[in-house]
Amino acid sequence: MPIGYPTQKPEALLDRIVKMASDEGDVVLDPFLGGGTTAIVADRLGRKWIGIDQSVQAVKVTDLRLQKTQTLFSSPYTVQLYKYDYDKLRNDDPFDFQTWIVQQYGGVPNTKKTGDFGIDGKTQNGTPIQAKRSEDIGRNVIDNFLSAAKRYDCELFNKNKKAKKPVGIIIAFSFGKGAVQEVARLKNHEDIILKLVTVEEVVPFAMKPTITVSVKEISRSEKEREIEFSASANSDAGIEFYSWDFSYNGKAFKPVVLRDTGGRQRYKFKPGTHHIAVKAIDNEGLEGLESFTLTVNGHIKRTK
Repeated sequence: MPIGYPTQKPEALLDRIVKMASDEGDVVLDPFLGGGTTAIVADRLGRKWIGIDQSVQAVKVTDLRLQKTQTLFSSPYTVQLYKYDYDKLRNDDPFDFQTWIVQQYGGVPNTKKTGDFGIDGKTQNGTPIQAKRSEDIGRNVIDNFLSAAKRYDCELFNKNKKAKKPVGIIIAFSFGKGAVQEVARLKNHEDIILKLVTVEEVVPFAMKPTITVSVKEISRSEKEREIEFSASANSDAGIEFYSWDFSYNGKAFKPVVLRDTGGRQRYKFKPGTHHIAVKAIDNEGLEGLESFTLTVNGHIKRTK
């Protein structure tokens, strides 16, 4: 089905190529993903696949096409972008976040969830790491972690102190004035170095777009109403395109209009209650979603 992507290839053609060149369960690589047809076809034919593209639009168009075709029996997939969604990172499961950020830092995560002295991982030489999914870390965290680092490996703690190396590392979204001052005091008065690392120093992230949507009735008949939707989104990176789902179930986003560069759509509805969702994708691949309920009876009523 044409999606308006400039280099889109016919699915029938890619179907023949994938079947000819691979067997079910094989891995199909497309290093120039484009509109994502190779990935879509490979997924449908039971192949594993890897798609790569320097264009954020290509990656997100493919992602949305896959979302539209996913079922309960579909294999999961992941999307790796240059920047991460700040809100997703801040609201991730704490243990999952700790494990992931320690790995991104180059450390070895602690697989224990309890009884770990507050140590979430270690560097390759064993120096303890604590990861906090929080902003404005305070002085108390410094005090508690310092004690934990000593208990964790006293010999290593003293060795690092003597060598003027960090005795421990704390990773967080930001650090408060009290924490920064205490780290400076430890270094200047006790020759103890604690390294404070922000999440943004480990992985780049950005805020997802915010969206507003206006609704206007264009025409009506006894059987249906034509509604015009106008979406406006804000992002520091700039908006790449919009995507619309006019029968949103609150969970799975199944776009009817996959790639809309203008943010304006007209759609006809029969009387009743309809659930609408629109996504705005910015130039860094981050997406914001706005959803609402539209009641079409004697008049048009929009509710969250």
